[in-house]
Amino acid sequence: MKVIKAILSNLYKIYYVLWFLILYLVFYPIVYFYLRKPELHPKAFKVRVVWVAVLNAVGVILFDVEGREKVKDEPYIICMNHQSYLDILFAYKVVGKYYFKFIGKKELLKWPMIGVFFRKGMDIPIDRENAKSARESLELSKQALKDGISIAIFPEGIIPPNTPQLKPFKNGAFKMAVELNIPILPITFMDNWKRMDGDPVRFFAKASPGRCRAIVHDPIYTQGMDLMDIAPLRDKVYEVINAPLVKEGYSKKME
Repeated sequence: MKVIKAILSNLYKIYYVLWFLILYLVFYPIVYFYLRKPELHPKAFKVRVVWVAVLNAVGVILFDVEGREKVKDEPYIICMNHQSYLDILFAYKVVGKYYFKFIGKKELLKWPMIGVFFRKGMDIPIDRENAKSARESLELSKQALKDGISIAIFPEGIIPPNTPQLKPFKNGAFKMAVELNIPILPITFMDNWKRMDGDPVRFFAKASPGRCRAIVHDPIYTQGMDLMDIAPLRDKVYEVINAPLVKEGYSKKME
């Protein structure tokens, strides 16, 4: 039975990737046109949202988003747990009403369709192993927030090997939130790890169509906080994101 499930999962992965490539060829010329100038980037963002919606439809991914009405037209630092390589795509279904920029690892520069957004400056790549590059990425993120554009980040940094159990959060997003008095918008992905495993090239990695639940939590405002509040803020956001996972037995409470 395990082998049969693995075969079906791999067939679904092939199906999903084929549609990814087909839609890439369809949407890339439109995206590239709008990426020529920064002032056109919000239109490129809308094209990306449509592209992802079509991809999810043909992939038979069904979304159940709780609390979407909490997303307002104001800048946030959007913090999400990282379960799958599909998290970036699924984020647009959750908070794609308003333009935002992703902060992502430098390897995303090489990804088709997604990489072009990082190369053209619509999203922000970060190289955590290069201090100078990391500072530059941080300054770009701060400027986006000052311009009224939200940024989205996975504060775990990587997909945890034992997902959906959360890894400890890094401080960067919370330090930026305190320095700029920007609210944190926590989001919990519940099922992305079931739709496609964090290590999808493994033969026995999970992959299937189905339901994807996401919970948009109340924004956490940072007015009046200082650098001493960074760690408590980080831990609070961790607990908020983790709580629904703990409730379903997917994760454990922070020690």
